[in-house]
Amino acid sequence: MRKNDLSAERQQLLVPLTSHPGAFALVPPPTPIRVNLQGLRGEVTRAHEALGLLQASVASLPNPNLVTRTLDRREAVRSSQIEGTSSDMDDLLTFEATGSDEGLPQDVVVTLNYVKALEYGLQRVEREGIKALTTNLIRDLHAHLMAGVQGYGDTPGQFRTRQNWIGGLRIYDAKFVPPPPDRVADCVEDLVRALQYIPPEEDFFEVPLVIRLAIVHAQFETIHPFIDGNGRVGRILLPLMLAAEGYPPVYLAGFLKANQDMYYQTLGAVQLRGEWTEWVRFIATGVEVACRESIQIAKELTAIAGKWREAISTLKLRADAAANRLPDFLIGTPVVTVNQVLKGLGVAFPAANKALSQLQELGIVEPLKDQRRNRTFVAREVVDLLNRPTQVPPY
Repeated sequence: MRKNDLSAERQQLLVPLTSHPGAFALVPPPTPIRVNLQGLRGEVTRAHEALGLLQASVASLPNPNLVTRTLDRREAVRSSQIEGTSSDMDDLLTFEATGSDEGLPQDVVVTLNYVKALEYGLQRVEREGIKALTTNLIRDLHAHLMAGVQGYGDTPGQFRTRQNWIGGLRIYDAKFVPPPPDRVADCVEDLVRALQYIPPEEDFFEVPLVIRLAIVHAQFETIHPFIDGNGRVGRILLPLMLAAEGYPPVYLAGFLKANQDMYYQTLGAVQLRGEWTEWVRFIATGVEVACRESIQIAKELTAIAGKWREAISTLKLRADAAANRLPDFLIGTPVVTVNQVLKGLGVAFPAANKALSQLQELGIVEPLKDQRRNRTFVAREVVDLLNRPTQVPPY
C-alpha cells in the first residue's frame, strides 16, 4: 500500500507494523453516520421506493417464506462466486438435498455454510430486532461460514490474530492493508454503533437506510476483521440490516457479481481516499436493481407453481393427495429426495414416492442424471430461473 495512493487525510491514519518492518496499516476513522447527499438524492429515493414495492409484493404472496428460501440460496451462490467459488445452484441444492458432495465442487461446503450463516442471522434478527446486530453476531456469522472449511488459517468466529492485506503476494505490494489485529475489536465495536443506529429524538434528520447499508459494508470491509470470509460476512450484514427494520431481505450479490470491477473500484476509493459519493450511488443502484429482480423472480415462481397446479388437476386426484401439495414445496426446495417430501409433507414413503412419480410423468420434475443419488428429483424450471444472471447493464 503506497502512501501516495491514499488521500492526505487517510495518510494520517497509517500506523507502522512491527510484524512487517517498513509496512503500514490503516486504522479507519470512526464509522461515519452521515455522508454528503449532494447528487445522490435521486438514487437513494428510487432505492427506497423499490424497497417499498418489494415489501408490498412479498406481503401479497400466499407463502412468502418459500420464495425467500430460494432467494437465500441464490444469494449464497452469487456471493460465494464473487470470492472465486465454482459451485452453482444445482450443486448447492443437490448437496443440501442429499448430504453428499460426491462429484460436486469441494467449495459447495462453503456455499452451504453461507446459507446456514444467513439463516442464523435472519432468525436472530427476527427474535431480537436491531439489538441482534452486535459484535457477537458478527463473530457467530463467521463461525457458521467457516465451519469445517479446510485450510482456514485462524479460528472461525474469532477476530484475526495476525495481519492480513488485500491484493499482492506480499504486504509491501498490497492494494490495501487493514488495521493491525490489536485494533480490530475496537473498530468493530465502533461499527456496531452504526449497525444499531437510532436517530436521536432531537434530530430532525434520519439517515436513510440505504446510505447506512453502504456505510456499514464499506467500513466492515475496511476493518477486514477476519483472515478470510470478510466479503461474505459483510454482504450477509446487508439483508440483516434490512430485516431488522421490517423489510424483506434484499440480496445484492447478483448485482455486485455482474458489476464486480465497479464494486471493487468504488469500495477501494472509500478505503484509500474516503470518497463516498460513487460508492453510495453504486449501492443505492444495487438495492433498486435487487428489489425489482426479487419482485420479478417472485412473480415467475408464483406463476410456475400455478401452472404446475393446473397440470396436476388433470390427474383428478383426491384433494388430500400428496401431489396436490408438492408445487409449493418444490418452489422452496426445487431439488428433493423422497425422504424430504416424506418429512416435509408428513406423508408415508409410498405416498411421497408416488407423488414424485406423478409429477415426473407431467414433466414437472426429473430425476437427477447421477444415478448414485437414486430417487432425487429436480424441478428444472425453478433451478433454471434461479441460475439466470442478473439482467442489468453494467453499472
